[in-house]
Amino acid sequence: ISVFLPALNEQENIKTSVLSVKKYLDKRFKSYEIIIVANGSTDNTEKIVKELAKKDKHIKIVNDKKRGYGRALRSGFANSTKELIFYTDADNQFNIKDMDNLLPLLKSYDIVSGYRLKRQDPLMRIVIANVYNLLMRILFNPNVRDIDASFKLYKREVLKKMKLKSNTGLIDAEVLIKARKNGFSIGQIG
Repeated sequence: ISVFLPALNEQENIKTSVLSVKKYLDKRFKSYEIIIVANGSTDNTEKIVKELAKKDKHIKIVNDKKRGYGRALRSGFANSTKELIFYTDADNQFNIKDMDNLLPLLKSYDIVSGYRLKRQDPLMRIVIANVYNLLMRILFNPNVRDIDASFKLYKREVLKKMKLKSNTGLIDAEVLIKARKNGFSIGQIG
């Protein structure tokens, strides 16, 4: 499995995030890689990751100048070498152990998308997210409850079949819409 974490100015979170992913993967996978996509951080995020990478061959860093969240995800997908690809943000808003809920669903689906059971964002952000998700469902019918939840697991073959273009937060919608158009199945779980 390839696990990648887009990171922008996450010096307070990055070490904890990487080490929790490593601990999780050590117990469940023989072959894995952890890729940090350093999306133009101006703090010590990259320095911390480079120190971790010196001590562990599983940890890699990809420098991607700050060109947007979509570009960071595209870099993560492009640099992933394993048959399963998972990503989540480096800010620790999700618990990596919840991947245990996604993995069994790969028997039935090509993509498994997590969604937040109890979103803990400011009210305005929740309203905007709900309107965005509703609009995407009406226009494109990706049939996913929380399009932008950064907790997704893919079979490599899905990403091989599409050329992604988005450099913005629309990347999640682009992937899901193109996957559906190409006949890939999408499962979801809270």
